[in-house]
Amino acid sequence: MATTLRKTGEVRPGHYIGQTLNQVRHGHGKYLYDNTFFTYEGDWLEGIKHGKGKLSMKDGGYYDGDFVNGEITGKGERLWSNGNVYVGEFEQGELCGTGQMKYSDGRRYTGQWSENKYEGKGTLHSGEGDIYTGHFHLHKRHGDGEQVWSDGRHYEGGWVANKPHGHGTMKYADGSVYEGQYNHGLRQGQGTYTHVTGITYSGLWIKNEIPPEEFAAGMAFVGSTEIEIYQGESFSIELAVLHSSGNVMEGDTGRKLEAQVGLLSIPKGDKNSKIKNELENSITFETPFGEVKAANIAEVSRKDPRLEEYEEMSEKNESPEVSDEKDRTGSRAGYDYINLPTPTPTSPIQPTQCGHASWVNVCIPGHDMIETVESEDDEGDLVEEAKPKAKKKGKNSPATTRKERSATPDDREKWKKEGPRAERDKDLLKYAAPGTYIIKISDVTEPTFFDNILRPIFMKVNILKIKKSSNKYLLPKSPVSTRKVEK
Repeated sequence: MATTLRKTGEVRPGHYIGQTLNQVRHGHGKYLYDNTFFTYEGDWLEGIKHGKGKLSMKDGGYYDGDFVNGEITGKGERLWSNGNVYVGEFEQGELCGTGQMKYSDGRRYTGQWSENKYEGKGTLHSGEGDIYTGHFHLHKRHGDGEQVWSDGRHYEGGWVANKPHGHGTMKYADGSVYEGQYNHGLRQGQGTYTHVTGITYSGLWIKNEIPPEEFAAGMAFVGSTEIEIYQGESFSIELAVLHSSGNVMEGDTGRKLEAQVGLLSIPKGDKNSKIKNELENSITFETPFGEVKAANIAEVSRKDPRLEEYEEMSEKNESPEVSDEKDRTGSRAGYDYINLPTPTPTSPIQPTQCGHASWVNVCIPGHDMIETVESEDDEGDLVEEAKPKAKKKGKNSPATTRKERSATPDDREKWKKEGPRAERDKDLLKYAAPGTYIIKISDVTEPTFFDNILRPIFMKVNILKIKKSSNKYLLPKSPVSTRKVEK
């Protein structure tokens, strides 16, 4: 039987141009359907579209690919009039198998299909830069999958109906991480959240939030909230972050705490000193004790040598008895000579570590907030030397040296400014003058941990006038941490 080819200038509705067999479309040919919306050009088999062909639509869309027994089945390319394009596998005219759809709005899906819907494994790119790779069901993210958002978030875990569900891990753009249970897109159940600062919460979540009673409730100093030190001494500050139950929040690591220092008052009865009323660039802040003028905090690089003896005895469970009362009265038995180290600037901000924060070997450095009226004779702050007291030097006393007898007023003034005592006093000016100072500890964590900002706490530091010998300082044998404040 022969194959004939009809040659016609144009194809009219319901007409065919192409190869036939026994007057049946067979081979390659072009056919315009009666409704004029569809035009097919391609392979035919016994009157049925079969093989390779292109079905064009009047609206500009088309299918170009495999046909089986008159149906779009196999591999091909489908273009819709709205600009969407699919390249992949088809079955009975529907997207089924593996293929890629490029949407006109910028979205792109590559993966498995069933009945024109995402089904199985695939990757979906949103038009805004979001990417999901994982399982789909009925055109939705469902099963295990990984989502990366354009804003920096990254989730890996279970999904149900397009929402995180079950166990998963979310990494946020700021570096915070949540690992735990989800329920239809919300953190629900047991989970661990590690804040970008290092603060960690592990426990129950309800509707995406930490129960209020699980947050840190406040801070408290470890030890006394009021200490006494002598001018030139260093001290340490230690505090704990507490749960509402009173227990330490051991997961609180990385919270930023700032220590502010302020001058409250000068010692009672000190008629030679007063706080300046006007200070250039003066900063003040409120405390429960009243308004204070801001000072600084500094670090003393070396450890207080008196602590070594006490720590050594502590390891041996020994408790040396040192009379603080004798120390304060100036008894020689209660004092040690000490050379004052130079304070160095340090950061007022310290992070918490396992629920604790500390400032070790710090001091309040010298400042210009106190005016001092110097007396003509500063012998009153001296402690007697170990040798017996010398008799008062009279005009003809043999204790008076030739140098002293021949000294002019200028000589005496020079000794006062350049002598050992003058050098001693210059060294002492590196430290804050005697007075009452307030230390304020504030939570300055940024970004905040779920808006959980702890209320400030305050410590009172009373700086006492140091005892002096002719060119050295005398401090109590007991270090600050072992002394109690007399009320």
